Amino acid sequence: MKKYGIQFAICLLVSVVCRAQIPVSQEPRHHKILENDHLRLLDVHLPPGDTSMIHIHATPSVFVILNNVKTGSQVISEEDHSNSPIPHVGNIWFEGFYEKPRIHRVWNSDSSEFHVMDIELTNKNYITIEGAVKQAPFTFLFDEKPVRAYRLDLQPAANISILPDRADVLMILLTDSVTAVHANEKDFHTKGDYLYVSYGTNLGIKNSGHGKATFAFFELK
Repeated sequence: MKKYGIQFAICLLVSVVCRAQIPVSQEPRHHKILENDHLRLLDVHLPPGDTSMIHIHATPSVFVILNNVKTGSQVISEEDHSNSPIPHVGNIWFEGFYEKPRIHRVWNSDSSEFHVMDIELTNKNYITIEGAVKQAPFTFLFDEKPVRAYRLDLQPAANISILPDRADVLMILLTDSVTAVHANEKDFHTKGDYLYVSYGTNLGIKNSGHGKATFAFFELK
């Protein structure tokens, strides 16, 4: 009887390991909404009480939490960060997964949806860009091999023009907008609305509302 118990445990372990090989981009709650030579943008929605499948993160990634809810995670395997803290500023952080991937599943133990953007930085031919922008309305967050991150705070009635002449840019709205914020031909209304701007393309952003609009702003190397 003990022999069959051991065999069952081994079969169960093999089953878990096999399930763990699902790349994050194939996990059903991670919806791919953009993919190009620089990144794969995954829009993640986890309803209250729901649990993701076990999946693997193996690509350098930025995570942007769009609503803070109570979550839990069962980690099967991950890198030891005790001597290399994860660059983390508020609801935005970067993980390189350079040494070891993370294999885990996540559940939502709250009464509201868990919503996060997972930006997989797939480009390996990194470029060198000049020093970080350090004047308003930009706030520098962190600088890593594949990406440089800022928070962009656009005050009411602000109208700015930027020429991304150093790198491609991704911007994601972090606040709900009562009235639209406009960037080029795109209207931003709700958290998670995004715009990708290629190198050398002029970017005009206008806040026509009465409240501050905040973006996560990334220069892609």
